Amino acid sequence: MAIDSLAKVLPRWYAWAKSASSLQVLREANYPFPNVKLRFLGTIVQNYRIIRGKETAAFQTWIEKIEKAVSEKLIPTLRQSNMMLPNEAYRDQGIASNLSLAKISNFNSLIALSQEHRTPVYDLTPQQLRQTGIVLERNQQKQEEFRQTFSDLADKIIALSSESSVYAVSA
Repeated sequence: MAIDSLAKVLPRWYAWAKSASSLQVLREANYPFPNVKLRFLGTIVQNYRIIRGKETAAFQTWIEKIEKAVSEKLIPTLRQSNMMLPNEAYRDQGIASNLSLAKISNFNSLIALSQEHRTPVYDLTPQQLRQTGIVLERNQQKQEEFRQTFSDLADKIIALSSESSVYAVSA
């Protein structure tokens, strides 16, 4: 339902913003309305459970439904409204046609500990984790997975939205 709503609302909002940015009164205001060039970068699926290295069946079903709705409903609508980058921009970043930028699983207690210690998940120390043995090793592996997932995501977003890129989206 949310994807259907986005497919309706985003093009209307973009059309309104384009119209508003052309109004002289808004261009000359103390806080001028920007010339908007909205481009859809992709989706992020998050907070799902992993068991034995894979998404649980229930989560996998929903992930597939979301990816299908994005591919079949949202992307075509946004493409018609000139809200997409060229296909090559996504391909150059290794992004699949469903435009999934990242899948971020549930990191369980690491998030709470990160907030408690005001420390990024990937920088939590063994003392902050308060764990030893195999539990500590597994959480340290999750910390590295967290760091790599967010690093890869940041790289994709920077590349897709870079002002120096052929596919610049900044106004």
